[in-house]
Amino acid sequence: MKNTIRCCISCILPCGALDVIRIVHANGRVEEISGTIKAAEIMKLHPKHVLKKPSSPSSDERICPKIVVVPPDAELQRGKIYFLMPVPPAAGEARTRSSSRRRKTDSDSNKASKTGVSDQYLSEILSEKLSTQKDRRRGRVGIWRPHLESISETPSEA
Repeated sequence: MKNTIRCCISCILPCGALDVIRIVHANGRVEEISGTIKAAEIMKLHPKHVLKKPSSPSSDERICPKIVVVPPDAELQRGKIYFLMPVPPAAGEARTRSSSRRRKTDSDSNKASKTGVSDQYLSEILSEKLSTQKDRRRGRVGIWRPHLESISETPSEA
């Protein structure tokens, strides 16, 4: 019974969707891994990067799901999509000169805003994905009807 259900699901989903782990890189490249792997192994291959995944939608997050950082000891699950993002800069590092501190805090705020923007971008992508899935389930929302106006004919004077 279990195998027949899996067979039916595999007919509906894209080929191999449940059998691979998908990792979307910051540049848009999608890496597919067929075996089991831990998040730490991916992070070793890509230093200064962290794996993120969308949280499971709850009643509060249907519009915009939150992005959750995957812990290094977690085993990545087949059929899931993970995002490989640059690590946000560490806040509050000690600096010796005040001018370098000012420059560094300016760049830190810029980097922090960029990572915030990337998290927001991922959330927008995921919410668009949810809305398109809902639209597919509903079918056609409305039927297009032409708006026609009558054309008056005037006798031509020849």
